[in-house]
Amino acid sequence: MSERLPNGQFPKGRSGNPAGRPKSASTELRRSLAEHGTAVVEKVVSAALAGDMTAAKVVIDRLLPPLKAQPAPIHVDLEGADGLAGVSRRLVDEAAAGRVPADVASQLVAALGQVARITEIDELERRLAALESAQ
Repeated sequence: MSERLPNGQFPKGRSGNPAGRPKSASTELRRSLAEHGTAVVEKVVSAALAGDMTAAKVVIDRLLPPLKAQPAPIHVDLEGADGLAGVSRRLVDEAAAGRVPADVASQLVAALGQVARITEIDELERRLAALESAQ
């Protein structure tokens, strides 16, 4: 084993692990895959084409990501809704009446809350700038 310097480090050009990193199972698997991967893929695709549904599922799962559920577009009449509070109330009413899914209404009300916070910050910055310029 190499001797260490007084500060505990190994001298330049000397490793504290002269044998190197130990070989792991994953290293061997990667080497095998690099060597035989193309043949394995061809075999699986051939099996899928021959009607092997398990092989077909493997191929499809690798080529096409699973579809994620997406909510349908909604329409909420906001005419007469006064400000962010009015819009939020309208969304809650629409959800309560069953015309808008509750989770969608909840997300939209939360987004309106974020808009209100951003608007408030913008207003505070504007007022602060006006006060600073007046002094």
